Amino acid sequence: MKLLRPTLALMIVTSLVAGVLAQGQNYRTRQRAGFIPPNPQALVALQTDLNNAIDAMKLGLPIYDGFRVRSIHATHSALVLADTAINGAKAFHRALPSVKDHISSGAARSQFTPQQIAASQENMRKGYAFLQQATKDLAAAAGSKPNSKAIRAAADIKVASSEATRAISLHGGQP
Repeated sequence: MKLLRPTLALMIVTSLVAGVLAQGQNYRTRQRAGFIPPNPQALVALQTDLNNAIDAMKLGLPIYDGFRVRSIHATHSALVLADTAINGAKAFHRALPSVKDHISSGAARSQFTPQQIAASQENMRKGYAFLQQATKDLAAAAGSKPNSKAIRAAADIKVASSEATRAISLHGGQP
């Protein structure tokens, strides 16, 4: 009988401590379950996709009323951020591509054949596809908590995609 009261008190305290510890572990587990760590290897894929997007869009004809140029420049801006993320402050400084859309979309039919316009459209679509892949690579590279450079790069890629879409739509219905 002398041990009954201390044993009962010890069992109650033990059950309370076990309950509190179990709740704390579940809470921490739930917080960490949604965390995705940054993936540095995805930065190289992002850099490659952005390079490919610029190259593909540069092959397009100068018939997109400035949308192609703005898309290339926004893609370049995101590429510079990716270079900085990979190589640090001493990253190679890429020159801004010098492209111009000096022929209006309305005059394109008189200066280029339908086959040339179709080939240009295909290049623009390839560039757009690379931009879509770059968006996925950036998400993987940044993880679930992106820094300010990743957010700026995402905004640049979004602008580039929007401008590329507008450029493609200018000649989308033409044969």
